[in-house]
Amino acid sequence: MKKIYALVLAIAAIGLAGCATTNRLADYNFRGATLSTEMLTPPLPRMDVDYTVTLDTHNAVLSGLSVLTTLAKAGQAEKATSAMRDALRYVDVPEIIRQETGRSAAAALRAVSIDSPFAPDFLLELDIQEWGIDANSPGASASLHMRLTARLSHDASGELLWARTISVDQTATPAMFGLGQIVGNMVTATALAEMTASDLAAGFTELAREAARKIVRQLERDLNAARY
Repeated sequence: MKKIYALVLAIAAIGLAGCATTNRLADYNFRGATLSTEMLTPPLPRMDVDYTVTLDTHNAVLSGLSVLTTLAKAGQAEKATSAMRDALRYVDVPEIIRQETGRSAAAALRAVSIDSPFAPDFLLELDIQEWGIDANSPGASASLHMRLTARLSHDASGELLWARTISVDQTATPAMFGLGQIVGNMVTATALAEMTASDLAAGFTELAREAARKIVRQLERDLNAARY
């Protein structure tokens, strides 16, 4: 029994270690070194809007109206999803993140950013787990959400120097989508359904830039923590 218990603890420890943040940025001098940034194949974006159906056994009219309203809102979500997919024909969000992060990360490390994936001194790997638009309800303000993991390694040895899982939650604003004032100065899922592909593309572009900025800010904080 003790051996089994010890084995379970060992397996749990390995699992936790795999999820832990890695910061060994002080072990290397990055000045003048080459840095290449790669983006793993990302998942498709998602549209997550919460619709609630109110069923009242004592009020058939209320229940019927709730069902009809929910179906209408679901139609708006489908329309927004279709528009969102059309927008992605004009903007490659993962590629913008790769380029923006690569340039800024190289500057933070005093390294030289290169596009060639062949034999750089260091490799920054970006892995998007999920991204898309979240809204608690069709009338609530929508937010652009992304969760990704960034890993920096020494290319020759494969040694992992830095790893972080980063979440970006950016409340959608009219300015983000290149629009003027909207009632209440917020962007709802209903409003997203009425946007053009170019408006949505502007919003996705800003999401990509914000994600890149947050990755590099975290890299800078960890670099300072490791060195000082």
